[in-house]
Amino acid sequence: QPGRYRLNIAAKDLVGGNTTNFEMALEVPRILDDQLGQSSLILADLLEKVPTKSIGTGPFVIGTSKVRPRMNETFNQSEKLGIYLQLYNFEPDEKTKKPDGTVEYVITRNGSNEKVFEFSEEISTIAGGGASQVVIEKLLPLQTLAPGQYTLRMKVTDKKRNQTLTPSATFTVT
Repeated sequence: QPGRYRLNIAAKDLVGGNTTNFEMALEVPRILDDQLGQSSLILADLLEKVPTKSIGTGPFVIGTSKVRPRMNETFNQSEKLGIYLQLYNFEPDEKTKKPDGTVEYVITRNGSNEKVFEFSEEISTIAGGGASQVVIEKLLPLQTLAPGQYTLRMKVTDKKRNQTLTPSATFTVT
């Protein structure tokens, strides 16, 4: 249910006897049927489809994909930056029954605000999800980016409802 929760994790090393506790707040958002919504934007170092028998099971598996987040958000130039985002509650087009919207991707170098990557696509061309849900799964090669800190800014627009989301994340290239 939507609301604020507390997660407590207790761990014990059975060999050494050491114990530790970890506590954090979890906020489960309320997703309204008439408003465009989103999951967390995940920057991943592994983004791949899983076999049919593995759908929804195993570590890092979300639906039909294995999405391994890069916890420190630092990538090498030889790697690819995985982008994973779920979008909810698009108003479908009456004729096509597909969502009507756009998603824009802009990567800027922090400090200079120089745009190093810019791309836009129609939501209706993205595979995955259903009439009102869209799953964004992209792999971006990083070899053309110089070492430094960057920000990925996305702009998701539902044209039917005239609603916009602007998820963003920072990452480092070494």
